[in-house]
Amino acid sequence: MAKAKNKKRADGLYKVSLTIGTNENGTPKRTYFYGHTVKEAEGKRAEYQESLRRGTLAANEKATFRDVAAAWLVYKRGQLGEKGLKQFTRYQSIVDNQLKPLHSRRVKELKPADLDMILSEYAQEGKAKKTLIYYKQTASQVMDYAIENDLAFRNVFAKVKIPAASETERKPLTDEQVRLVAEHWEGHRAGVGALLMLYCGLRRGELIPLTWADIDLEHKALTVNKSVHTVSNTFIVKQGAKTAAGERVVDIPDCIIPALTHAKATRGGFLVFPGADGQMLTSEGYKRLWESYMHYLNICAGGRDRSRSNPKIVAMEPFTAHQLRHTYATMLYDADVDPKSAQRLMGHSSLEMTLKIYTHLSQRKKADSIGKLNDFLSGRTAVKENTKG
Repeated sequence: MAKAKNKKRADGLYKVSLTIGTNENGTPKRTYFYGHTVKEAEGKRAEYQESLRRGTLAANEKATFRDVAAAWLVYKRGQLGEKGLKQFTRYQSIVDNQLKPLHSRRVKELKPADLDMILSEYAQEGKAKKTLIYYKQTASQVMDYAIENDLAFRNVFAKVKIPAASETERKPLTDEQVRLVAEHWEGHRAGVGALLMLYCGLRRGELIPLTWADIDLEHKALTVNKSVHTVSNTFIVKQGAKTAAGERVVDIPDCIIPALTHAKATRGGFLVFPGADGQMLTSEGYKRLWESYMHYLNICAGGRDRSRSNPKIVAMEPFTAHQLRHTYATMLYDADVDPKSAQRLMGHSSLEMTLKIYTHLSQRKKADSIGKLNDFLSGRTAVKENTKG
């Protein structure tokens, strides 16, 4: 009597196999698929075969995160359709850039700590909580897809917690850092861009595609009408700012007009903040440029590179591009610019966002004032302790 095909296993599941090659000794190499019904198991096998046909999924048990993510992106592209192109582009960018440290890891060897380290690093850089949630959701969906294709047993990223955002991004520059940016703008390619973020409140994404045609030096005005988003380590220009309110005309302070006039006349090119080749920066190119700029300012502040005989001297703490923008908001607050005008200049989508920053600055100023009072009174008066019972 012939042996029953696809016999139900002791655990209640049906198993089907797929030959995916041969081992070194010539024996067939197979992978297996399980389901509560034969149809379910065969469906998983068919899905896997389709992924193999497209060349997007590794045909073995050693599939890496990158292998699975590539197959998942193919699946999402078909699922989302043309209307979901923007969402798909975002998924692709996150996989290619933010989740890159996971690419070479086998999905079966991944641990919660792998994603936790990535999220913690971006939190320290000041990424918004909403952004970190997108990163986690993308990684988690890739793992779900791995489970569906029997390449992982569980979603190790499902319960990873979103870390709190770093407080660094809320800190304005110190007076010394502002001085360094203002006095040493000409010695580095990023200097002009730093001036514009500091004194005009531009976001990084608004600065990168900015052209000299957007700056009216005669009328001391700057027009923000485009921004960039990241796809596969490349900044893609889109018309319009980050938000509808982000499209705005910003007044340029008198103090940087001479610097901008000189830079426009001597540097050439059409971009205000270009790469070394004069073209628009890539994501990686921007990162290298900013690191170089922080190194340059540290040297200007009296710092020193490490050598065989001398340790490195950090004379200036590095800062982020967003801290320049936050310093601009602080300047508006200190100059008593009303919240509604500040909202327009910052390009905030709501007055509530501006008021939130102003409230934070007000609380900080109050704490600083109390600290100064305590320092002033320290040692001048001594309140005797009442020792009577």
